[in-house]
Amino acid sequence: MARLVFFALVFFSCLTSGQAQGDWWFDSEERTREITGVDNRSLEEKSFKERLTLGGAAALNFGNNTLIGASPQVGYRINDNLLAGIGGSYYFQRFKLSSGNLDQQIFGVSAFARHRLLPKIFAHVELESVNVPSGAFIFPPQREWTSMYWVGAGYYRGLSDRLGAGFTLLYDVSENPASPYSNPNYRGGLSFGF
Repeated sequence: MARLVFFALVFFSCLTSGQAQGDWWFDSEERTREITGVDNRSLEEKSFKERLTLGGAAALNFGNNTLIGASPQVGYRINDNLLAGIGGSYYFQRFKLSSGNLDQQIFGVSAFARHRLLPKIFAHVELESVNVPSGAFIFPPQREWTSMYWVGAGYYRGLSDRLGAGFTLLYDVSENPASPYSNPNYRGGLSFGF
């Protein structure tokens, strides 16, 4: 019995000393970030990956006009007040008509920039180009690219050090009649920083 107790004490002392030896190299600032979730480093101290954001919006509407889709965006923090990035979008839309369903797909790309005006308020500019059906009853179906120039502002609130939510009110200054969107356009979504 004494040997069992002796071996148990030696075993547990090795575990605790191994744990203590493993922690000596650990960066206390990094540990604080893991515990609190708050990163107090300046933007210049962060790596390329830490300056990236992943966000976007999703659409889900059912009824006579069904719309399902998403528009993911990847951004890069250039400085504390400026974020620029690219995005893509894909939407499936179905109109229920008395003569049957009319289905269409909309997809596109965009480039955007956001500049912080106040702590939670930002200005937003975006060039978006989408591929849309050119006519509802043309056979064979034809598609065309159309562009919108969005200008607006938004509100963003950080929910944690790396997660936030916001909404944006945008106006298409080109007032493109082929745009599949309403003008002005309201967006809402989540953003995740790496």
